[in-house]
Amino acid sequence: MPLDALVVAVFLAAVVALGALARRRDGLEDYVLASRALTLPQFVATLVPTFYGGVLGVGEFTWSHGLSNWTTQALPYYAFAGLYAVFLAGRVRAAPGMTIADHLEAAYGRWAALVGAGLVFLLTAPADDMLMAGTLGAALTGARVELAVAAAGAAAAALVWRGGLRSDVSANRLQIVVMFGGFALVLPYAWRLVGGPAALAARLPPGHLTWTGGMSVWKVAAWWLIAVWTIVDPAFHQRCAAAESPAAARRGILVSIGFWFVFDAMTTAAGLYARAALPHLADAAMAYPALARAAMPALARGVFYAGVCASIFAALQAKSLLAAVSLGHDLGDRLKPVPAPARRRRVQAGLIAAVLLAFVLTRLVPSVVDLWYEVGSAVIPGLLLPMLGAYLPRLRVSQPWAVAASLAGFLASLGWVIAGARAGAAPFGVEPPFPGLILSALVWAAGLRASRAAEAAGR
Repeated sequence: MPLDALVVAVFLAAVVALGALARRRDGLEDYVLASRALTLPQFVATLVPTFYGGVLGVGEFTWSHGLSNWTTQALPYYAFAGLYAVFLAGRVRAAPGMTIADHLEAAYGRWAALVGAGLVFLLTAPADDMLMAGTLGAALTGARVELAVAAAGAAAAALVWRGGLRSDVSANRLQIVVMFGGFALVLPYAWRLVGGPAALAARLPPGHLTWTGGMSVWKVAAWWLIAVWTIVDPAFHQRCAAAESPAAARRGILVSIGFWFVFDAMTTAAGLYARAALPHLADAAMAYPALARAAMPALARGVFYAGVCASIFAALQAKSLLAAVSLGHDLGDRLKPVPAPARRRRVQAGLIAAVLLAFVLTRLVPSVVDLWYEVGSAVIPGLLLPMLGAYLPRLRVSQPWAVAASLAGFLASLGWVIAGARAGAAPFGVEPPFPGLILSALVWAAGLRASRAAEAAGR
């Protein structure tokens, strides 16, 4: 086995072992929320790598669109994460119930919870992270991509199988160190290969250092809207609900934003260096591994690859667990309740199903950025308003209106995604998140009006 691949193999074995051997307690709440006892350092150590899983997609985007990676894939997420910390994190921690669907049921009823559970599953299905892990694994070992994707899914499932969130957090403590160390290591080698900022700028295509990267204003606005993903992101919700206190949840997000800023600076710089050094790269998703091959010796390259894997696997294991909870608890327990001792086993069965379904999705949409964009475009309009209403009672509507708004937003944007895929461009030049969000907002406004009218009539 090549030295760089050996370093990655040792790292992944250590990560899976940390997860598999993590201390655990009985009960579904411990499996899903680690008994709501995450300290501030644990919270930061798990949120930072988990929410940054799409590292190969970041390389793909930066290689293709340059500095606009920061303005579309970083800056809006800081903004929405800050809003989440100030207005929602404490409310999520204080609310009873373990999951988004639990909170939707408390606010609107069972049917809203079932619709929300289905949308959360689509959002957490770990297809993008499985695809990235498999792509990198295939590049390192020479294996077929589909086999490497399947192996990545199996490793993630094994990691969280026994301990759930406790296993996830245990592995994250190593992953956050390695992901930052790997990207800190690649930049000096890239500088030596290409040169300093002036040499880098001279070798980049026109527009690569602009804020839009050649994208239309609509496209940039759509990426900002997709950053609302932060508000509905189940990983954010799970970790806030698992924090030891509302204050720990709020502070943990704000500290995490600082870590993301530093990491985004490193990943964006590495992506720009990859474009300057490798302008004719056949597969933009392999920008970071290709840069490492061109600039780094074997041992250093292995450490960098381990850093890339750390970020990918942190998200993959977290999303696999969240998707399993959506299937086993949010959907399964509402459709067919089982005794308490069997609920954890049902979630573990959901883990297997989630990984299998994600594997199928990787074969249907073989682009990381496309997976982000299409899934986010369809799901976010269906979840955003019901989620906000669950935590902000003044915005709530009755269950029929909540279900109607959720389905209308999802189906409208899904239809727009499908129409755009068939036509090769978004209909009328309007990106898919907008129609769903507008329609959902109109239905929601009608529901608010109806609720206010009913309240006035009852006085």
